[in-house]
Amino acid sequence: MTRDVSALSARTFDLLVVGGGIMGAGVAWDAAQRGLSCALVEQGDFAGGTSSKTTKLIHGGIRYLENMEFKLVRQAIQERGTLLASAPTLIKPLQFLIPIIGNSPRPWPLVRLGVALYDLLAGKARLGRHRFVNQLQMREEEPLLSQTAAHRGAIYFDAQMDDARLVFEVVRAAAEAGAIAVNHCRVVEWRLEGGRVVGAELEDRLKGGRYPVRCRLAVNAAGPWVDQLRRLADSSAKPIVRPSKGIHLVYPDLGLKEALLLSSPKDGRIFFLIPWKGLTLIGTTDTDFSGDPGDAATDTNDVDYLIGETNRLLPQLHLEKSKIISTFAGVRPLVAQEKKDPWAVSRAHLLHEDPNGLVSLVGGKFTTFRSVAEEVIDWAGRRFPEKRLAACRTAESPLGLAPDRLQTIRNWIQADPKMAQPLCPHHPFTQADVRYAVEEEMAMTLSDLLWRRFGVGWSACQGLDMCEPAARIMGDLLAWSESDRGSQIELYHSEVASAHRY
Repeated sequence: MTRDVSALSARTFDLLVVGGGIMGAGVAWDAAQRGLSCALVEQGDFAGGTSSKTTKLIHGGIRYLENMEFKLVRQAIQERGTLLASAPTLIKPLQFLIPIIGNSPRPWPLVRLGVALYDLLAGKARLGRHRFVNQLQMREEEPLLSQTAAHRGAIYFDAQMDDARLVFEVVRAAAEAGAIAVNHCRVVEWRLEGGRVVGAELEDRLKGGRYPVRCRLAVNAAGPWVDQLRRLADSSAKPIVRPSKGIHLVYPDLGLKEALLLSSPKDGRIFFLIPWKGLTLIGTTDTDFSGDPGDAATDTNDVDYLIGETNRLLPQLHLEKSKIISTFAGVRPLVAQEKKDPWAVSRAHLLHEDPNGLVSLVGGKFTTFRSVAEEVIDWAGRRFPEKRLAACRTAESPLGLAPDRLQTIRNWIQADPKMAQPLCPHHPFTQADVRYAVEEEMAMTLSDLLWRRFGVGWSACQGLDMCEPAARIMGDLLAWSESDRGSQIELYHSEVASAHRY
């Protein structure tokens, strides 16, 4: 999968998809599989926005049962099963424990009903049977709860994923099906004819230059940037997105045996403590956000809330801000619903068409991306009756690391044994892995590589020991100057520092 911006100007596409998060990638994948010519463009890196800043769960959303969103939860649970079968190397079942601690905001009868209903909605897609545990059983199940006021609990099952990697594999699957995918390429102007969107002017953010692209239909899947793109075509477009910021803390390993779902005594909000890559993930928050989504960052209030509520419920952990390894913040593109608190806004999606023909996709859950994309292409197919689109096949299509990846890397190492050298003592990534990320996975910047292809930015060492050797190899492959290489290293260090700026 190579980056070729000029290919975007070579023909008129049936579909131009703007936004390389999970929703846009899913739409491009389904479209290409079903015979539509498709271009996918992303202003930054694939999964560079909200899609790499999630709670890392493929889940039905047990908390949405409180909002009576039974249809959404059932759909998400069914999609959880589909994705587990499609991407077993990227998604794994995970056990969750809901402890009832003191005067919990969610009483025991409600919790019992919730987990039972969750399994009922799952049907044959259930991952494991829910069960209830008394105080002794619960403390045996999770020793971390032995010094708390937890007096009973409920166990249920969901799944954990590698979010950025899953996005890349969907993009790769789209490209293999014929889509043209390009990252670091921004829409700066929509082209209109007769008042209808027929294409866009694109800016190459890496090498400069502008490229026109023509399309029969444009799908705006830019997540929290959806309204910004709509206003490029119509400055009077009314907002359809309600941005909500969610942050997570990456904390040293607390020794969790399973994930914990906790309810804040302060405001009743739900958050998680999750074992993740030998660390602990704590989150998320859900607060209204204004401004450019690219500027979203963790602030002191966010950190104090998660640290404070965790210590209130599990005081024996003695969490300290100084021990936080990293943080990340993402902006959810919720469907605008003004009268509800952000955490109460539905995670259902909306397909909206402006009078100029620009189609925008808002909302939805990461877990439901495949079925949402199927719905979008079913709808779009009616615009192309002559195409006679085939039935959707993404539910049966495998996703995972490219089958020839290991063999390609072995071949490179055989030809040059130095490529087997690890980049640093903390991680297994080698020089050959860098080459593969650049040549086959479109890693174009050091941040693309370390945050999203390797995921080491969130680790205890934060990838700082490998950034210079990695930049050297990338520079040779991408013809960077010494100044370019220094700028890439400086930018990565700045991003790591910003993850602690709260």
